[in-house]
Amino acid sequence: MDLSYYELRAFLYPREKEHTATFKLSDIEQTWFCTQKNVKRKLKKFEEAGYFRYIPGRGRGNPSQIIFQKSFQDELDETIRQLVKEEQMDELMQLLQLPIPRSWIANISNEVQTLFGLQSQNESKDVLRSIVTRELTTLEPTKTSITFESYLIQQFGDCLVSYDKHVDEIKPHLAHHWVVDEDFMTWRFYLRKGVRFHHQQIMTAEDVKYTFERFTKDSPFYWLIKDIEQIECLSSFIVQFKLKESNPFFLRYLSAHNLAVLPKDVEFDENEWIGTGPFKLKERSDKKIVLEAFDQYFLERALLDHIEFWKVPTPAVNQVSFQVEGVEEENGIQEKEEVEVGFRFLAFNFNRRSVVDDASFREAMYHILDIKKMYRELEREEPIEASGYFHWNSEQRVRNLSKVESLLKRSGYQGETLTLISLNYPKAIEEGEWFVEQARKFNVHIVIKPCLIDVLYSREIEQQADMMFMGEVASNDYHLSFLGAFYNEALAFRRFLAVEHLEQIDQWLECFKREKRADDREEWICQIENYIRAHNLFLYLTHPVKRRTFHPMIQDIQFVSFGNVDLRKLWIQ
Repeated sequence: MDLSYYELRAFLYPREKEHTATFKLSDIEQTWFCTQKNVKRKLKKFEEAGYFRYIPGRGRGNPSQIIFQKSFQDELDETIRQLVKEEQMDELMQLLQLPIPRSWIANISNEVQTLFGLQSQNESKDVLRSIVTRELTTLEPTKTSITFESYLIQQFGDCLVSYDKHVDEIKPHLAHHWVVDEDFMTWRFYLRKGVRFHHQQIMTAEDVKYTFERFTKDSPFYWLIKDIEQIECLSSFIVQFKLKESNPFFLRYLSAHNLAVLPKDVEFDENEWIGTGPFKLKERSDKKIVLEAFDQYFLERALLDHIEFWKVPTPAVNQVSFQVEGVEEENGIQEKEEVEVGFRFLAFNFNRRSVVDDASFREAMYHILDIKKMYRELEREEPIEASGYFHWNSEQRVRNLSKVESLLKRSGYQGETLTLISLNYPKAIEEGEWFVEQARKFNVHIVIKPCLIDVLYSREIEQQADMMFMGEVASNDYHLSFLGAFYNEALAFRRFLAVEHLEQIDQWLECFKREKRADDREEWICQIENYIRAHNLFLYLTHPVKRRTFHPMIQDIQFVSFGNVDLRKLWIQ
């Protein structure tokens, strides 16, 4: 497949009529990034190969014409099916990135889907192919605040300790033992010996010290290490932390994936991620990211050999499922459904000086944004309505549109246009448009500004957004995630809430951290969420539900942080 031919067809398609397109050679220069001389040479080559008939423009500045042999859709459909049949993944992904009608891709989505899932390439190699529908953001652990990227870091690296949610306890990991003084200010960790990094060096206490010292005040995760006054390497395999003040919750901090231990002897490069984790980063490009099992992993080796995540446009696949190559589907297909621990919400930007500062306006938005009505009118399944972070504590809340007009009048809203930031995903845009339409019925003017997920790492949203649709998803450690939601400088709460709101919440979080019992921490969570609801500081919307299908031959399906599948455990029977 010559990609430049399909680049040409995609470029000319909007002006094509009855297989004929008119153009200037200068247009194609920009499409192919080559000189006019090379454009003519390539056009002649394609004409000789029978792709089209080329009619050069006569005279200076006169347009040229191409008469194609087939319709673009038929040609594309035929090519994609051939690439799928031959499993030409790289070429297929390049083709799917071109500006072609999304509906065409949807028509062949079933064929594309067959390339993903678990692939038994031969008797000795098991490969999982999966899908991402967007560009990856950073994999730098001092910055990563997005769930999928965080999930990848968990494959590449390990922390001193790990959290076991089944017993609500911290367990040994890179450290096999630790001791703490009675004031919870001096913590000493004894490291496992012989743990290897992906570049085969042995992990030592110096690597731990180096990892923690990488966090600077401009890191969104500086809160994880800001209580540390001193780090001492007492020997090659003993590291000690002295804190500025007592923090019983500090041990939980050390299980955060952002604190995955890195080697001191190699400068960190997120495209050549070196850690101690069960998978190595084999390849990272614009098209895919490839993980390879680390044979020298200090715990049990992963059962899969390779994992490939390919960037595919959303319409190209109906849903991500996990199948086994060469095996017919059976009635025993397993469907796994899980309510994510987390929620979607509407955030108000209190730092831009607009009407959202007014409590009456925010209450009006609460009554307008009826999530169950939204889902009914968008013909979706009944949502799990959120009234807090955790779905097991959420309750249905009452909305009353008859209150909206008086609330808006009380707020002093004068008809000004407000900006709503929404992630540039079809469902998110659909939800934003529904909200805009409902608000318009009360003469509230809102415009949607779609953005990519990496907006989290830009300061533009504080300057542009009055409101923002966003989501928050927990890791396995729900209490650490709750704390991080408010402490992480990259997330909406720390960026959008007013200083007085954060001061109050921070006071309660300090009390939360000092509690030794989970039930006592839950009381502080309730206190914070009651405060948020009472003042509508942001509006809880839904708890997302993830559904996946698995072939019955795929064994040990377990879910880990952020609602993702535990890649260390999957295997084919």
